[in-house]
Amino acid sequence: MEIWPYMAGIGIIAGLGHLTLFVLILFRRDKMMGERLALLYLGLGLLWGTAVILIAPVFPPAVAELAGRLAPVLVTALVVTQLVLTCSFLEVSWLSTAAAAGGTWTVILLLATLYFLGATPPPIPLQQVAQGGWAVIAAILIGLLATTLVRSRLALHRNRALYWLLTTVPLIAGQAFSLLPGGLLRGTGTLFHLAGGIILVRGVTSYWLPNIKAKLRSLLRLFLLFVITAILLLGVVLGAERFSDQLPLSHTSLVVVLAVIAALIYLPLYQWLQRLVNRLLAGMGFDPAQILREYSQTIGAILNLDQLARTVLHTVAEVLGVQQGALLVAIDTGTEKLRLQPISGLGRVSQVPVELDPASPILARILEDDDPLFQYEVEQHPGLQKAAPWERDWLRDLEMEVYLPIRSQGDLIGLLALGPQGTGEPYDPRATEFLSTLAQQTGVALQNARLFESLLDRNARITELNKSLRAAYERLERLDQGKSDFLTIASHELRTPLTQMRGYLEVLIDMAQTETLPQEQTLSLAESIARPTRRLEHIIGAMIDASEIDAEGLTLHFAPATLESTMRTALKPWLSALKERSITLTVWGLEDIAPIHADTERLCQAFSNLVSNGIKFTPDGGRITIGAHPLDDEHFKVTIADTGVGISSIDQELIFEKFYRVGSVNLHSSGQSKFKGAGPGLGLPIVRGVVEGHGGCIWVESEGCDEAQCPGSTFHIVLPYEAHRDPCRWKRPGNG
Repeated sequence: MEIWPYMAGIGIIAGLGHLTLFVLILFRRDKMMGERLALLYLGLGLLWGTAVILIAPVFPPAVAELAGRLAPVLVTALVVTQLVLTCSFLEVSWLSTAAAAGGTWTVILLLATLYFLGATPPPIPLQQVAQGGWAVIAAILIGLLATTLVRSRLALHRNRALYWLLTTVPLIAGQAFSLLPGGLLRGTGTLFHLAGGIILVRGVTSYWLPNIKAKLRSLLRLFLLFVITAILLLGVVLGAERFSDQLPLSHTSLVVVLAVIAALIYLPLYQWLQRLVNRLLAGMGFDPAQILREYSQTIGAILNLDQLARTVLHTVAEVLGVQQGALLVAIDTGTEKLRLQPISGLGRVSQVPVELDPASPILARILEDDDPLFQYEVEQHPGLQKAAPWERDWLRDLEMEVYLPIRSQGDLIGLLALGPQGTGEPYDPRATEFLSTLAQQTGVALQNARLFESLLDRNARITELNKSLRAAYERLERLDQGKSDFLTIASHELRTPLTQMRGYLEVLIDMAQTETLPQEQTLSLAESIARPTRRLEHIIGAMIDASEIDAEGLTLHFAPATLESTMRTALKPWLSALKERSITLTVWGLEDIAPIHADTERLCQAFSNLVSNGIKFTPDGGRITIGAHPLDDEHFKVTIADTGVGISSIDQELIFEKFYRVGSVNLHSSGQSKFKGAGPGLGLPIVRGVVEGHGGCIWVESEGCDEAQCPGSTFHIVLPYEAHRDPCRWKRPGNG
């Protein structure tokens, strides 16, 4: 029997089908990459189908020979295009590599076929080579699909890979049949290919694809119901034939009795099977009304966002087996942007917020549409693909599958973000309807929780403000007390030298009147008058310097100098006091500091005040260490450390304020080196004024004040090599 008429008919039907699919995609507007590749694939499919038909013996031998030579090349071109289309469909990174390698192989195969077209047989088994290459590419294609299917985490992505795998099976089968030596299977290959082409066109023209697992289960349900029905009907027929001669009933009556028995068995069995398959198909066997009723009662009294997130997500997890989820709370930024702050309720979720741009299509989608937003839409929908890359990357990093809007009085206040279901399948309409209702019920609770969190935040800020005010009040009290103490100390500091001067002057006058004024006594009295005069001059000078610093009018004259010579000058007045108090002085690193540009006199004054401070608060036999080292190309640091009584954390900032002094005013001493003999509280403010006037900064570190343990204090002074009147450019580590 001749089979070529059947093959011709099959080929014509398949060719018309391929042409129809080709035209459908050809006239689509704004074709995406996948649609353009599908158009190329269907065009090659038309050429391939034509070549398969022309191989039939009814055509001239020359035509059949040419078609037979070109068919393997066209099959190779088909499978290469299919691989490239699959890479594009699944968004595989090595799409360009597959296109370049496959295209090169196809061109080489075509050129070789045309070159040896006149040779019969060709010197190279091109048909076997083409078949081998096709088999390798087909294996790569199947492996790619299987790998993607296994690695896909989101259900809709897994469903997409499964859909494309089902598309690939008839396409590959049709291509494989056309490589057979001959017979009816070669012709039927085009029909298989047409079936795959229909599924392919459906896949590239829509980003929403049917739930493949659900469709397969539906087919399984129909098959099981068909089998049970057929078995019961067959039992009725066979029973009627077998028992018609053994029972005192007519054939018709027996059939009726058996039919009734079959119906009694079939109806409960059918209902049980229907419930079983429906439960498997739906993926959740629960009563949504009952769950939502219990959920509404549970969240009514929740005012904590974290607790609300945990309650919502655990409810969803119990129903759908979700392993990961979060509440994305919408926060008003005061601009047109919308900030989404994740609050993890289940699994590990990134806490990094995102701000959606007002022109973002993602923001427009969730503001204008109450339907759930799927991550699959964000990655596949042409409109949402125009969103900013950081928005899409942020959503992808959350690893969620669906986002359900939560509204209160029509305004978006958040999103319920959920990961994949426990079944690993996409959310079906029943599940999304349940989740949408749950999200609506969450709106009031979320709004209440946000208001409560806002109140807590304001209360915390008010509490912090009260602490700051209390600390500021205590600071002002201390400074005010310092000013009062200063008046007491200043009156003492001024009265003491004046009293001394007055006493010595009266003695001098009395001796002058009695004309008993030897030269030695005159010199002694003059020196006794000069000492309180210098002390008085020092105190008044310190007051003037402090007033100039307060008015930002401290006069500085920058000139070339060295740190070593400046420090030596500052230490010279205190060498005798150090020896008297048995305090060991250690100096290091000064010579390593490059020449500086500074006001030497003022720096000497600052260093001298710091050394004086160390001597006063270091017990006899203690130690003072002065060191220096470079910090960077522009700054160096000087440290002056002592083993004294230390400074409490409360006083470490206040000691640089004018008139503030540590300790009781009763411990005041006019001496400059007596232990704990604090002065009027002007030395350290002057130090800070001088240092900051050079563009530097100063701070103190101490473990606290303890006269028994003597933790000591360390003053850190950072100065630029080239002094300037601008704020310090060096940033202290940890303080910004």
